Parts: sequence; C-alpha cells; structure tokens
Amino acid sequence: MDSLTRWWDGVEEWLTSMSFVPQLLVCAAIVIPLAIGIAVLMNVLVDASFRLFDRRDSTDVDGGER
Repeated sequence: MDSLTRWWDGVEEWLTSMSFVPQLLVCAAIVIPLAIGIAVLMNVLVDASFRLFDRRDSTDVDGGER
C-alpha cells in the first residue's frame, strides 16, 4: 500500500506542476473515458438486476391485459 501511495503522490505532484491547459487535457483524457466506462458498467449492472428481479411473466405476450 505504501508503494501505491508514493506512486499516487508522484502523479499528483507531476500533474500539479503543469500549467492549466495541460492539466485540463490530461484530466479530460483520463476522466472522460473513465466516466464513460463507469456509466456503461452501471448500465449493464442495472439491466441485469432488472432482468433478475422482473416480476412479470416473460411468456405473457399481450401485456398482461385479460
């Protein structure tokens, strides 16, 4: 864990030593794909949980109207 915190401190120091525009570009290049990946993962998990806990009968074709 100590090596991870030292690595993160180095990354943080490297990033904060940059001017604003390079900081913005580096953060955007990392944060945007990370946010998209998290959103896709959450979408898959929510869809799977809805399919798992769906109380409707999957063989009911007419929408449940009788």
